[in-house]
Amino acid sequence: MNKFQSKKKIILIILSAIIVILASAFIYYVSDYYHADADAIAALNSTETYSVENTDDFITFTPARNNSTTGIIFYPGGKVQAESYSVIASKLAESGYTTIIAKMPFNLAFFGTNKADDIIKNHSKIDSWVISGHSLGGVYASEYAVNHQDKIKGVVYLAAYPQSNASNATFKALFIRGSLDNIILEEDISGNLDKFPENTTFITIDGGNHYNFGDYGVQAGDNNSTITREEQQKQTINVILQFINNL
Repeated sequence: MNKFQSKKKIILIILSAIIVILASAFIYYVSDYYHADADAIAALNSTETYSVENTDDFITFTPARNNSTTGIIFYPGGKVQAESYSVIASKLAESGYTTIIAKMPFNLAFFGTNKADDIIKNHSKIDSWVISGHSLGGVYASEYAVNHQDKIKGVVYLAAYPQSNASNATFKALFIRGSLDNIILEEDISGNLDKFPENTTFITIDGGNHYNFGDYGVQAGDNNSTITREEQQKQTINVILQFINNL
C-alpha cells in the first residue's frame, strides 16, 4: 500500500467514525422526548361527542355531530409526543371542528413541515383550514401556511413565532402565550413582531406557562404556572374558538 492509499484509508476511517458519532448523538437526542400523560391518553378514547382515529401518521378527532366545514391541523412542539395534545384537540372536536394532530418524524416538526398536505388531501369535505402549532410546531405550522396561503385561512401560534416573514400573509393569525413562559420569552416575541401577519391578535394568559398547552408533565427550563393546566387550556380553547368564528 503506497502513501496515498494509506492516507486515503485513514481519512475514510476518520470520516466513518465521525458519521457514527453524529448518528449516535442524533439518536440519543431524539430518543429523549416528552411523553403524553394519563389525561392525554384518556382523551384518545372515542366518546359520544367525538371519535378518534390514531394511525402512524395522524391522530384525527371527528365530531359526532354539528361537524363544521372548517378543520384544524395541529403541529406538536419539539420533542413532544403528538398524543400530548389530545386534550385540546378533543375539546375542539367537541365544539364541532375536525382536528388532526400530525405525528412528526423524530417528534420534530422540522422533518414534517408539509404533513398538512396529506391531511388536507384526505379531508375533501372540509373547505377551510386553520393550522396551529405549539412552540417549534408553531414555527413550522407558520412555514407551511406562508408557503400555502391558498389552503390556509388562519394560523394559531401557541408560544411560537414565525421563522420566515409572514407580515404580508393573506391569512389571519392568533398568538397565545402564558405570562410565565420561560421557554419563549417576551424578547423573543418583541424581536420577531415584524414577522407576524399584519392581522394578528395577541393574547397573554395570566399565570400560564409554556408546557401547559400540552399534557406531557413538566418541561425543563420552564416556570411553574400559577393557574392549573386545565384553566390554561380552557382559556386557550375559548380564544381559539372565538378566533375561528371570526374568520
